[in-house]
Amino acid sequence: MATLARPVNPSRVILAPAAPLTKVLGRVLIYGVLLLVGLILFTPFILAFLGTFKTNAEIIAWPPRLFPAEWRVANWPELLNTDVGGLPRAEGATSLGLTAGVFAFFWTFLLGGLSSEAKGQGLPRSIGLPAALALVVGVGLAGAWYVGLRFGAKPVLSWSTGIATALFALIGLGVLAMSRPDWGRVVAAMAGAILVGALVAVLFEQLALAAGGGRFVRWLFNTALLSVVRAITQVIFCSMAAYAFARLAFPGKNLVFNFMLASMMIPGAVTLVPTYVVIAKMEWINRAHALIFPSIVNAFGIFMLTQFLKAVPRELEEAAFIDGASYFQIYKDVVLPLARPALLTLFILQFQGMWNDFLAPLLYTQTPDMWVLNVALSLFQQNYKAQWNLTLVGAMINAIVPLTMFFFFSRYYIEGVSYAGVKG
Repeated sequence: MATLARPVNPSRVILAPAAPLTKVLGRVLIYGVLLLVGLILFTPFILAFLGTFKTNAEIIAWPPRLFPAEWRVANWPELLNTDVGGLPRAEGATSLGLTAGVFAFFWTFLLGGLSSEAKGQGLPRSIGLPAALALVVGVGLAGAWYVGLRFGAKPVLSWSTGIATALFALIGLGVLAMSRPDWGRVVAAMAGAILVGALVAVLFEQLALAAGGGRFVRWLFNTALLSVVRAITQVIFCSMAAYAFARLAFPGKNLVFNFMLASMMIPGAVTLVPTYVVIAKMEWINRAHALIFPSIVNAFGIFMLTQFLKAVPRELEEAAFIDGASYFQIYKDVVLPLARPALLTLFILQFQGMWNDFLAPLLYTQTPDMWVLNVALSLFQQNYKAQWNLTLVGAMINAIVPLTMFFFFSRYYIEGVSYAGVKG
């Protein structure tokens, strides 16, 4: 038998007690204090930014004014057109172009040569592997010939550059060879990658020449190119090494991993002089090679990615193996998508590391056309001591890129720190 609901007496409804006024005022006070502290800490940057639109007299005037009396927007294009002297040299432009070309060749070759072995189809290994090795030798000879053709490089520089270029090609070939590839596709991919690398090398060489010599545009071009190439190269090589340490079994893995961790304890000052001597012997001083090739891997990056990849479920790899995927296909299609946050963290850290680097560019670059922003601004300040507005514009341009990346990707910094401490 259904029962009728009794009406609710409004007088008996118990309302939740309102938040005490003191608690609300306390929360408002806390947020207000935090906002004030943040504003105080950010005040120097605000003053520096507004100083880029002031005259020199307004910048050094006391008491300082927050806003300029007359907004001098012309300070920004004036800095971009400033020339401290020095013409664009073929040696510097060629090294920048070759660095970009080698990176484009390596990445194009890996992506183009990726395939599973097709039984009974394509070139056999006995033919494809020697053909690919011959192309590797050709890549090295092409690199040596290119620098000799462009500016008449010395034999030591030509051969060291050619060997470094061939080693990149050999590493890519070794990665693909472990994945049972279609050798016909590998040979075709290497031939196509050589063409792509050559076009990219010529393109960036011409862009470097067009940017000028001792100009701010050239310094910005150098810094951006070197930062992007180093960051992406380290992401590629560190992720490969981390995948091997975290997911594969091979003799001596723990020994090699522990030795790598021990290398993180060596201060950079200890290896500074030996590294400089080796680079000088190879005639790489004042070349972009000196800032990229010796730093294609990073022990911290390998460690961070290794710890992250240990948490990836092995069932995903086993399912890919059942479907016939090779090691490199699993690395590319299974592991990398899952490790995207860690990879982006490593990219940001290494990009900012190169963007803010001062010591290595100061040691290895000597002419204005090869300077990066930090070195250029340090010397620019000495030559333009009285023009504080131009110095502030340069400092703002140098700071905008790292601040923008931190603003949009700050949560990845926190995740990157947590990944480094995760145990598999």
